[in-house]
Amino acid sequence: MDKKKLLTVMSLAVGLGTLTVLSDDSKINVSATGTSAVQKFGDVNNDGLVDTVDAAAVLTEYARLSALGKGNFTEIQKKVADIDKNNLVDTVDSAYILSYYAYASTGGSLDLEQWLENRNPNTTTTTTTATTTATTTSSSVQTTQTTVSTTTTTVTTTSTTVSAVSKISEIKLTKYNINIAVGENDISYVTMLPETVPNKDEIWTSSDEKIAVVDKWGNVTGVSAGTCTVTVTSVDNPEVKADIKVTVSDPNKISEIKLSKTEMNIAVGKGDISYVTMLPESVSDKREIWTSSDEKIAVVDDEGYVVGVSAGTCTVTVTSANNPNVKAEIKVTVSDPNKISEIKLSKTEMNIAVGKSDISYVIMLPESVSDKREIWTSSDEKIAVVDEWGNVTGVSAGTCTVTVTSANNPNVKADIKVTVSSTDKISEIKLSKTEMNIAVGKSDISYVTMLPETVPNKDEVWTSSDEKIAMVDKWGNVTGISEGACTVTVTSVDNPNVKAEIKVTVSEGQTHNFQQINGLTYIDGILIANKSYALPSTYSPEMDATTIQQFNLLSEAASKDGLNIYLSSGYRSYSQQNTIYNNYVSWYGKEKADTFSARAGHSEHQTGLAIDVNTIDDSFAGTPEAVWLENHAHEYGFIIRYPKGKESITGYKYEPWHIRYLGVEKAMDVYNSGLTLEEYLGIDSYYH
Repeated sequence: MDKKKLLTVMSLAVGLGTLTVLSDDSKINVSATGTSAVQKFGDVNNDGLVDTVDAAAVLTEYARLSALGKGNFTEIQKKVADIDKNNLVDTVDSAYILSYYAYASTGGSLDLEQWLENRNPNTTTTTTTATTTATTTSSSVQTTQTTVSTTTTTVTTTSTTVSAVSKISEIKLTKYNINIAVGENDISYVTMLPETVPNKDEIWTSSDEKIAVVDKWGNVTGVSAGTCTVTVTSVDNPEVKADIKVTVSDPNKISEIKLSKTEMNIAVGKGDISYVTMLPESVSDKREIWTSSDEKIAVVDDEGYVVGVSAGTCTVTVTSANNPNVKAEIKVTVSDPNKISEIKLSKTEMNIAVGKSDISYVIMLPESVSDKREIWTSSDEKIAVVDEWGNVTGVSAGTCTVTVTSANNPNVKADIKVTVSSTDKISEIKLSKTEMNIAVGKSDISYVTMLPETVPNKDEVWTSSDEKIAMVDKWGNVTGISEGACTVTVTSVDNPNVKAEIKVTVSEGQTHNFQQINGLTYIDGILIANKSYALPSTYSPEMDATTIQQFNLLSEAASKDGLNIYLSSGYRSYSQQNTIYNNYVSWYGKEKADTFSARAGHSEHQTGLAIDVNTIDDSFAGTPEAVWLENHAHEYGFIIRYPKGKESITGYKYEPWHIRYLGVEKAMDVYNSGLTLEEYLGIDSYYH
């Protein structure tokens, strides 16, 4: 068969109009090999699914019929493939199978027949005329034209009345990020909601057609290297839109530079190097241009070797000669081995009462410097004084700054914020959470600490800015009344000038399935381990096999983009987690340790469903791997478990390296909601 003709036939499946002929035959009874079976409507290959394989089979059969005049389908296959019931197997049938597959892939639960009925809620009598011309390109073969006669079909259906929805209110896409090369194309399939709206026409636009263009069916084609946004808009309701971030790469241009290190700490006269990877690797011109922002601090040669000149900080930059718009930077800190370059403190804040004292212990770096003399000063000695050893004493209520300076290098300093309170008055209120997201009828609480602790009267007064949205009782229990946002305030009875606020958001909420099985907590089938929900000490599942399998697929996909995402930490036992947590407590204290390490029984690593990737520290944030993970992890069933800015909700600091396996469907739902797992399930995370 002519390959060009097959491609031409397949392209006809794009952009077909709305079908109004419906069928009551969603299933076909088949008598095969002496037994009775049921073959689903649209399931051409009888594998129990209606998907792209069936659509491709229909296109191939249509190509055979057009080119050869006969096909390979059995009578049963013809019946299940003839979606529009016009006695033809053609591109219209394939297009409807593709459209239904896109709908089902984005969470649709209707079968093919129900889906067709919802697209066309009114029964009609329709006349369908199909004229197909198949043309060969060979000069030795004459052009053949086939005309199919007009068929009139009258269909009478009895269906459940569907409430009419006048406007499209939401657009769902199968993908929200597209990465293509110049000249390549890709597509994101669309589902218009609600399904009962008849007009599902789309308008496609590109924010920059110099980078990527999009046709009226949503096919996106790369034009030149860069990033732009492709938008699909509902014709029925132009206010409803959905965006796709499109990144176009040029296989002949360097598009990214990766460095083996983005920070350097070197001494005067010493050197270091960061190894370079130019991407894509297919580009032959990988020449590098190296520069230093301050050659008085550090210099760099043509190979990227950096040498310290004098103490200070500068930036070393490598630029692609092939594409000067692509650069990567290294933060270089140069220290003088004979000079103090940094001062670390055991505490940077103090809360003390009048007449009381406290101290912050000092570490001068580098340790090799013999002169570690300290100079201590107070910004306001009427509030607090400090002696030559760093002992800080409160004088009167207020706030000031105590500073320690290196006598060896007066440019190096460290500050302590000192708050002095009167012993007989509350001066500060601390809350366990300053934001709440609760459902109507649900409650939450933020625990209060009144400071200083020496004040005997720690009574509280609670108020709500809008009791129609949320009410609060005298103990601080906040209950959602109706949808909206308000502020709940706690005030000190001892000192009414001292207050603290909680931003409260109330939503209609959602009913969740809560189960406890053998001491394990499941919500909507998701195993929960956080500060509020613990795992038994006897629970030891090892690493989950499906989680590892999906992570391997994720890692392989990242490697195709030139990135290396690998497993650094997986399953931990109860005793292992206990040891890790206690070590952190001994180093940093319990309060700080609780912000980044889980107590034994409360760690997701004990479920066997959590993975830490690559570098397990803050330097991983913002790397190409971290960005890729944030944009694609959900496609393989994972979520970034502890997102940035959600610390008060998850109970932990931002960890871009910690991912949790939920399964593809649930991970997609959580990702698209923009919520943390706690918010999505309507639970909290704090140690009770």
